[in-house]
Amino acid sequence: MVAVAAEETLEAHLERFAVQGFTVMRSVFNPDEVARMLAASERLVSKVRADPKSFEAPTVPRYTDRTEGALDTWGVDNMFAPRLYEPELGAIFGHEKFMAFSHAFLGPNLRFWAAHLLWSPERTSYQLGWHKDQHDNEQYDPTGGSRHVQFNVCLTGDKSFRAIPGSHRRPMTDAERAAVTTDSPAPLAGEVQVECEAGDVIYMNHHMVHRGTCEPGQFRRTLHMNVQSMEEETGGQTSYSYMREPGYLESIDPALAALMRKAIEWDDAHPVDRAEARRRMRISHDLRRSTAGADK
Repeated sequence: MVAVAAEETLEAHLERFAVQGFTVMRSVFNPDEVARMLAASERLVSKVRADPKSFEAPTVPRYTDRTEGALDTWGVDNMFAPRLYEPELGAIFGHEKFMAFSHAFLGPNLRFWAAHLLWSPERTSYQLGWHKDQHDNEQYDPTGGSRHVQFNVCLTGDKSFRAIPGSHRRPMTDAERAAVTTDSPAPLAGEVQVECEAGDVIYMNHHMVHRGTCEPGQFRRTLHMNVQSMEEETGGQTSYSYMREPGYLESIDPALAALMRKAIEWDDAHPVDRAEARRRMRISHDLRRSTAGADK
């Protein structure tokens, strides 16, 4: 289990993010803020669990069990879509302390990338295989630089996150590449497990080799999100159609709306060709069909 000091400077967190690929900032949100977001997350979880099959892209539930009559979920994608939007969660990007890290690392000109809600399954534990996000397994930067910041906002105690520190700055080892290629959750040399309390935030580089795990008895509620610099040359096309619907951006938190407007601006300036669109649709289809059960 990795230990992190309770009080550190922002500069220390920026350095750790570059060197090891993630850092944990403690008590970013106070107990009252956590309570409000937790209540909002419970409304969202209840809505998805009541009828997960009724949700379609982009609000796709994540499953540990897809057996008819025994559906078990561990999260849902695109929690800011109109059907799921909760104002207490939408306001997070206007939280100065929370956004201080991303602004310090990336600058002020940011765009929205993703926002999902993750939770503990009810019956079937999950073991995610080792992976790098964005499906670019060979990408790394020896300097530890990045034009994105991904984060887990922990609304409960959370020990789900496992990572290989420094793996975002070098080629993968043969063992890592084999694990990523086969989606294996088997232990890897150098892995660490990160333990957080409610209100803590894990800021991470999504090119680091990492995975997640959670048992039904662990009550977990975590916001899993990502912002990118407008200077990032890849990773766009997340301006989903609901963001362009008349009145939507005016109905949500202004800070979130500003990030989404930047996502729309970037996507419109960087159209995807037909072959790439087909590749992304294929990946999306595979993810929607996948489960993350303990029998992996």
